[in-house]
Amino acid sequence: MDLVRQLHERVRAALLRPELRPLDGRVLVACSGGPDSRTLLEALAALKDELQLSLAVACVDHGLRPEARLEARAVEAVATDLGLPSVTLEVQVARPSMALCRRARYDALLAEAKRRAISTLAVAHTATDQAETLIDRLVRGAGVRGLSAMARVRPAGPGVRLIRPLLDVTAGEIEEYVRLRGLEVARDPTNLDRHYRRSRVRHEVLPLLRRERGDLDRALAALCERLRADADALEAIAERALLDLTIVDERGPSLRAAELAALPDAIAARVVARASGIALEAVHIEAVRRLCLDRNGTRSIDLPGGLVAERRYDRLRFGPRAPDPGDVEVQVPAPGAYRLLGADVELTRETFGALSPGGALLLRNLRRGDHAGSGRASRLLIDRKVPRPLRRWLPILVRRTKLRDEVLWIPGVFGSGPVLRALTVEGAVQ
Repeated sequence: MDLVRQLHERVRAALLRPELRPLDGRVLVACSGGPDSRTLLEALAALKDELQLSLAVACVDHGLRPEARLEARAVEAVATDLGLPSVTLEVQVARPSMALCRRARYDALLAEAKRRAISTLAVAHTATDQAETLIDRLVRGAGVRGLSAMARVRPAGPGVRLIRPLLDVTAGEIEEYVRLRGLEVARDPTNLDRHYRRSRVRHEVLPLLRRERGDLDRALAALCERLRADADALEAIAERALLDLTIVDERGPSLRAAELAALPDAIAARVVARASGIALEAVHIEAVRRLCLDRNGTRSIDLPGGLVAERRYDRLRFGPRAPDPGDVEVQVPAPGAYRLLGADVELTRETFGALSPGGALLLRNLRRGDHAGSGRASRLLIDRKVPRPLRRWLPILVRRTKLRDEVLWIPGVFGSGPVLRALTVEGAVQ
């Protein structure tokens, strides 16, 4: 079997896989005019009758190179020769970069697929692209999911799947196919620009590794498949573990902290990521696990995105970070009811008379360095298991002199004599 027939057979086998098979036969083929996408378009066109495919072609012009428009017209001409409808999608990128161009390209392709009511978008990534992605992500320190590189199929958007039928074909085979078929293809000069790390991987790193193993591209692509299978299995186990560890009460869902900390590292990291609902780096996940191992009282740590992980004894919760109210205070010049930080505090005439001599009374919140009696006020709050996020929201009563603020009362935590008998508060920790 010659290479042309062999490549067509690989694409045919890929499209017959249940997860890749176009559900209604309608496929939008992304084609830049380069070797890979021209090969994909030729192969799909050769197979469309056998597989009952209805094809349309889309070429994206980023407007970054003067010759790009001519390349798009060449793609339109090829589509016409193949009897296929085609369109050139013009996009604009404010700050040209590989990442932004990729996002703009996929957004345009997704919009075109929706416009045509097409549920499958085919792109021409190859085994060599897969190998480059693996090495690039390895350099960046990716985990198992990241190292699995590109999936054969993934959601492109609501109602549209993206498929990659050429992931078993190497760039070398693509070039030979182009030669045998006599195809005229576009060559993007940015692929040679070693300013980009991806280009350095392509032109410097992979050629060196191929000296050690001739079938490196296909071997690394196969490794990506195994890593993806491992990642899928680990995430399924983590999903079950999350369900087993979750407790729901009046405050919402929480996790059994000790059991979470005892999980294997790979599972615990995935449970934390799922429970938090945000993308966390390894340093954050490790901090959450250390928090779970500390069994004393209530502690919390800040996470990205305004999130807090709080452990109260053996319960771990994730939630939004309570904003710091800043330093707030109100004067207490006479008996009566006062409001501070959402709490209502009432001082009776007896209480005010007992406490006011010697300085001015104020209601304010806790501040660094406050002492209550012979110890630090913060230590009392820790001992009484008041969560850290709530401490700055507690109203405390102080007597201010020229020398210092003397803490007289903290609701439910500190106070004596007439303070305990007559000072009341609503909406604060009791």
